[in-house]
Amino acid sequence: MHLRSVSISFALVVSLPAVLGHGQVHKFITLTKSYAAADAYGAADPNSPIGKLNTYGPAADFTSSTITCGEGGNVPVASLAEVLAGELVTFNWGSWTSSHSGPVMTYIAKCPNGCASFKGDTGNVWVKIDQDQFNPSRTGFEWGENIICMKGNKYSIHIPNIEPGECLLRHEILGLHIAGNLIGAQFYPNCIQVKVTGSRTKTLPAGIPLPGSYDPHDPGILVQLWQITAMSLNYTAPRGPVLLPGGTGDWGVEQYGGGAIGSKYPSPTTGPIGSPSSGPSTTVIRNPTTTVQPAPPITTSTAPTAPAGPVVQKYRQCGGLAHSGSITCTEGSICTVLNDYYSQCF
Repeated sequence: MHLRSVSISFALVVSLPAVLGHGQVHKFITLTKSYAAADAYGAADPNSPIGKLNTYGPAADFTSSTITCGEGGNVPVASLAEVLAGELVTFNWGSWTSSHSGPVMTYIAKCPNGCASFKGDTGNVWVKIDQDQFNPSRTGFEWGENIICMKGNKYSIHIPNIEPGECLLRHEILGLHIAGNLIGAQFYPNCIQVKVTGSRTKTLPAGIPLPGSYDPHDPGILVQLWQITAMSLNYTAPRGPVLLPGGTGDWGVEQYGGGAIGSKYPSPTTGPIGSPSSGPSTTVIRNPTTTVQPAPPITTSTAPTAPAGPVVQKYRQCGGLAHSGSITCTEGSICTVLNDYYSQCF
């Protein structure tokens, strides 16, 4: 890691103006109970199993311990959410109003002596159990983060079929809107303390350390969002595939697809969040091969460069030099130029 260049770029990034869409997980929902989080700018809630953040913003330096559970979120709490091994649980992002396209990833770590004495910021403890990254066959909602917006700010995962015990769940959005700058990628991690119940006997495999695994030069972290299209550059999220429960499968892919371009998947409007699926699909993802270039200058032009077409939902792409889809935003949204290559409905 080039520490000097990282520190210089970090200083430049934090000086950028604030952007829309910052947020946190507001509720953690199991089959039997809903647990509310304390607001980042409010008082702590002793009855909440969700780590108390101190900002709606991203982990300011994802090479530091803030990446583990977010800014302020590394402090163990007193409560535990009870979940059954194999159960479907839901993260409700509440008022997430995002323009932060990128992958959604979820990890789990075993609390060896109980979560009251475990922060998860050392050791190879984090096992990836779900992710939805860039799936170009899903026109209009190619990113995992798009699914959160589409599903009323909710995302679900299956608890792995592991032995009983206390664990930390770590759920995050990675925003790539300014990821062409070193340390520009925006991670929004949230941690929930859970007590896994049931009669399973499977133990967690070795995982990764957080911090220590998100390299600022990883092509899934240092990348121009506008370069990632179905016809040019595919994308691989940092730290590889899901290990549990489904290998290449995960909730978003199970529900909405994510295989090779041209594959047929269910409509994104069918079925409520958390509805049963027929099984995991295989995601075909290729490693980026192009070199990251400096971000193009932001243009003041308001004229999209693609032909009109069907209505584009809020927070979806509506223009850009390589865009061939619709430029017509849903009612109440305006197609806003972010740079020569990418316009988005806001």
